[in-house]
Amino acid sequence: MTKIYTKTGDAGKTSLVGGKRVEKTCAQLEAYGTIDELNSVIGTAIEELRATAVDADRAAQRDDLVKQMADIQNRLFTVGGILATESENCEKYWKESPLQAWTAVLETKMDEYTEFLPKVHNFVLPRGSKCAAQLHVARTVARRAERNICRMGEETAREDEFFGNVKKFANRLSDFFFIAARYTLFIEKKGETYWEPEK
Repeated sequence: MTKIYTKTGDAGKTSLVGGKRVEKTCAQLEAYGTIDELNSVIGTAIEELRATAVDADRAAQRDDLVKQMADIQNRLFTVGGILATESENCEKYWKESPLQAWTAVLETKMDEYTEFLPKVHNFVLPRGSKCAAQLHVARTVARRAERNICRMGEETAREDEFFGNVKKFANRLSDFFFIAARYTLFIEKKGETYWEPEK
């Protein structure tokens, strides 16, 4: 690629994987566009976590969390690609996707991290440290991405196995980032703040 701009989208349309032209306002673009946004949010969280000074006894745990988030960033490119591909072309372009295995990895890591966390008896407020707050941003963007993916499924009547696995993975992502935000405070040896209902 010699130039970043192609001018082919100047009229408000773009191409899906396979060549089909669609409006830039369609649900499909909203879905994979939000995945792209989430990837950028995760990148900010990774750099924030890398820059966070932690005690030596928590450094390995911080590095593991950074690795998991970097893996998620890579996987989101596959997710975005699947969402940008019409269902009839998925097997042609993607053959098979390890999304089921990736979802299982998220579940395993959440269970592992939760072992270090206190039980929650009320809603956790999204703060405590810059990194934890950023991970809560990732959580909310992940949940919006999931909503947009579901909306895309409704508007396109898409029901293929690739899409089903994307929905499962997206559903686990917001859960993962909730746990990751809490786990970050554990790594930083900082306390959580809980919602206090008005009396």
